Amino acid sequence: MLVQQAFSPPALPARHRRWPSSMCGRASFHPSSSIEPLLRSASPSRPRGRRSRRRARPHDRDDHRRPCLGHRARGRGIRGYDSVRAPIPRATSHRAGAAGWKAGARLTGHRAPDGDRRTARARTDFARRIVVCDGAMGTMLHTAGVPLDRSLSELNLSRPALVADLHKAYVAAGARLLQTNTFDANRLRLGQRGLEENVAEINIAGARLARQAAETASEHPDGPVLVAGSVGPALSAPALTRVPAETRAATLREQIDALADWVDVLVLETFGDLESLVQAVEVALSTCDLPVIAQLTFGDDGCTLRGEDPATAASVLGGYDVAAIGANCTVGPAALHDVIAEFAAATSLPVSVQPNAGVPRRLGGQVRYARNASYFGEAAPGFVASGATLIGGCCGTTPAHVRAIASALDGMGPAVRIPPSRSRGLRLVPPAPAEHPARDLAGWPPPGRFVVVPGLPTPRDQHVDTFVELAAALRDAGADRIAVTEPEPPRTSVSPVAAGVVARERVGIEVMFSIEAVDRGLPALQADLLGAHALGLRTVICRTGSARVAGDYPDAGMQTTVDSLGLISLLAGLNVGVDCHGVAIRDATRFVVGAGIRTAALDVGTEVDRALAKVRAGAHFLVTDVVYDAHRAGRMLSLLRDRGVVVPVLVSIAPHADQRLLRAQSRETPGVVSAPSVVAGAQTPAAATKRALEMVAVLGGLAAGVVVRLSYERAAEAVGLVRSLVAARDTA
Repeated sequence: MLVQQAFSPPALPARHRRWPSSMCGRASFHPSSSIEPLLRSASPSRPRGRRSRRRARPHDRDDHRRPCLGHRARGRGIRGYDSVRAPIPRATSHRAGAAGWKAGARLTGHRAPDGDRRTARARTDFARRIVVCDGAMGTMLHTAGVPLDRSLSELNLSRPALVADLHKAYVAAGARLLQTNTFDANRLRLGQRGLEENVAEINIAGARLARQAAETASEHPDGPVLVAGSVGPALSAPALTRVPAETRAATLREQIDALADWVDVLVLETFGDLESLVQAVEVALSTCDLPVIAQLTFGDDGCTLRGEDPATAASVLGGYDVAAIGANCTVGPAALHDVIAEFAAATSLPVSVQPNAGVPRRLGGQVRYARNASYFGEAAPGFVASGATLIGGCCGTTPAHVRAIASALDGMGPAVRIPPSRSRGLRLVPPAPAEHPARDLAGWPPPGRFVVVPGLPTPRDQHVDTFVELAAALRDAGADRIAVTEPEPPRTSVSPVAAGVVARERVGIEVMFSIEAVDRGLPALQADLLGAHALGLRTVICRTGSARVAGDYPDAGMQTTVDSLGLISLLAGLNVGVDCHGVAIRDATRFVVGAGIRTAALDVGTEVDRALAKVRAGAHFLVTDVVYDAHRAGRMLSLLRDRGVVVPVLVSIAPHADQRLLRAQSRETPGVVSAPSVVAGAQTPAAATKRALEMVAVLGGLAAGVVVRLSYERAAEAVGLVRSLVAARDTA
């Protein structure tokens, strides 16, 4: 049985104790954790003074210098970004001779004159002998107290000693291929933390640290330890769909160009689908002539996120001049054995494998992996027998895992491979676009018709009779459809999707439901939306949601992983047949997407800009907040039109709401103007109806319809108001 063990050894070395506990935040690893025991457990004692006896090289005296920014890169820029700022001179190409190396390495690199020989050797080594790769970098850094939300590649600059020690530990454990700490070191990922101008600096620093660690290795019959430049996807899978393909390509090219002169190999790792990996391979091969290892990540079912099997991947990648193909991350050794066997049977290329230590579990506030170094030692010969020649570890693995692999494979050679029977070089065909483009969905509200949509809060409990009766009365009053909204303030209630299905099936009226991003993760939101679509609901209003600090649950808190803009992007992707991970789904959805706009916002310009962004992201119509001042709302709607926002706008009114509450909300909500005096005081039903008709008359020329916020307590008045609005529309 595997024992679950947290990475939380004691006594952080003084030189690494730079993160105060307040900075560790919600990191799953204890801030006082140390990597030192893990390093010691994997590192045999080595003779002192070996490095000091090494013949001095031209760059040694300058190793303490950090690369600096200050010169413009000679390379290509990325659309939408300024030119890249890069370190000063480096070798003119990764094939630079000794003269070029001497000129550039002192300041920014650690590329030795024998780099060409190492690069050439890598191409043959991967097929002729077993190469032990290193293990996890991120896991070990988090173990040392680095917060989970920190950019790990930035540590190449801020904590180089920590990164260097990890590389050295893997070398001491027997790794013959080190991967640079640059998985997330591209412009898009670094830009999320304000580091987009440091792409070249961070990548070169990462390569230098790995090179320095490689040179600490003792002499080996197979030659020096190789340094592989780690390149991950341009963005995480959910965000990839919102970035144009040309921008992703330019992002990858910039990072690869920065690494190319300072590493021996490129490793394209943890790609979740074949299309994005093929793009990265094409960029790498067109940017440099380094050997390229192309690795996908597979699930327990033996397929990628997009459902591609290893044999298909091998056939497609076999059409490119890559040095090796393989799998890494997501699952442990057991799930990858069959994947590697399928790879080896479908290609004559060398095959790599770097499994996780297993499935992580969050226990006691920490992320824990199985303590299973010996298990990796047992699994390694099986990978070789299946056809792998590059074997290492990914998330959760440590130098102890690498030592177990190296020990198990000592003296072992590659297995005899049977030539593949499948043809190589299959062409990857992108999925066909959905039959109904999202733009065709913008048929509601119907052009030329002013729609009347009463809004009902969801029922408080499973007894929905009152809700059904009111919905039926509103249908008979002429409502075009009803809007089902979450209760305000937040209380126990039926979900808007469930209430919408009840209204649609029992009353026979179309439903517009709202969904809030707050307190839901992206996969959960996607599941709710796909469920709603399967149940026949098509019109949805996207909202970020408010903090859960009121009502019956004052301590409910708030957790937001995506806002309304991200929710709209998710729906836009589903409408063209792409899920939140950028993976094609069988059938595209047919959602009509709505978004909110605050007419009472103090900063009108910012609100209009955000509305424009929502429309560009995929919103088909807009719904205002409750309008207090028709003239102010009219000015904002006119400004929207002037800015080119031509989607329909529905105006929200609440004539029967508690006027004292409305006034309080307008004065107590940040970022909105105070409500005009007209909302002060209680209104009679006749006065409320008159007020609503006047507001609609003012805004009718700018709006495509009205959403009337109603309450169960004044149901009869609500039905009468809807009937009056419908009559006024029909006689206009």
